[in-house]
Amino acid sequence: MSLYDNALSNISSPASAPKTSADIDRIQKGANDRKREVYWIGFLEGALSSHAIEPGEEAAILAEADKFAEFFDDPDASDLAEDIRARCFSGQNDLMAALEDVIADKRDEIQATAPYSERDEVNEFLGFCAGIVCDGLILPEEADAILARIRSSDTLTSSPVYRDLWRATEAAMADRVLSADEAEEIRQWIALLVGDGYVDTGVPNIGNTAKLDEPISDPALIEFEGKCFVLTGPMRMGTRSFIIQEIERCGGEVGKTVVRRTDYVVVSSTASKNWRTTHFGTKIERAKELIVEGYKLRFVAEHALEKAIKTHGRGA
Repeated sequence: MSLYDNALSNISSPASAPKTSADIDRIQKGANDRKREVYWIGFLEGALSSHAIEPGEEAAILAEADKFAEFFDDPDASDLAEDIRARCFSGQNDLMAALEDVIADKRDEIQATAPYSERDEVNEFLGFCAGIVCDGLILPEEADAILARIRSSDTLTSSPVYRDLWRATEAAMADRVLSADEAEEIRQWIALLVGDGYVDTGVPNIGNTAKLDEPISDPALIEFEGKCFVLTGPMRMGTRSFIIQEIERCGGEVGKTVVRRTDYVVVSSTASKNWRTTHFGTKIERAKELIVEGYKLRFVAEHALEKAIKTHGRGA
């Protein structure tokens, strides 16, 4: 069998798929659960950052609580949702106190499992931004809270991903007056990170984050000769060693990590529904940072790479 025939059999055979989507979900469950838990904490803190419950926020908190309870069968989230529906809270202060209790309990639970990491810090900040924007408005107190979070975090200040939000918020609050245009600019930068707020979408935000460049889906746009690829996640088309062999056969090379000379970051088909959830992974986060810095690397869908390898084999 020729190398190309071997490639076709490996790429096309269902038996070659190392993991199904269900397998990937099970493998990633522990990490994804923690992401959502930390994100939930951040969301509630964002909603509380103005020291009041604004119109639209209660409905957003209810939707997020329902979704969180759906993920985890979490009694605190379920009780919170039930109490909001039943109008059990005597007023804003009562609801805010209940939210603070949920935050404290969940934070203690998470930190008992493992200390906070930089990744947790990022996920909490993304949730925090989602909580701020859930009602579609940015208040001066919320802008101050964003700045306080960013300024106090080496992780956030060192990442280009959050630089535009930081710059816009710093500029807006320099005169201590937040105009409608300035608030809208901040809202738009947050929306690029976590999507629009619940008031605009009617969809709970847990699990959503940065909108990254769409991966290349047209195999004709993929070049191999002299290009450097980085693979993310288990691939449906075959083992990692096989895919590396095929990329090298086509004239490319495969790197272990995303660096400035990386041309393509290949996003696994089996992991595709998870690659944008809450924290988009070290390789993809680094790729996004380099894109922000002006480097011309691109994301590639696995199915596009698969077709490009087949096409290259026919032309060989």
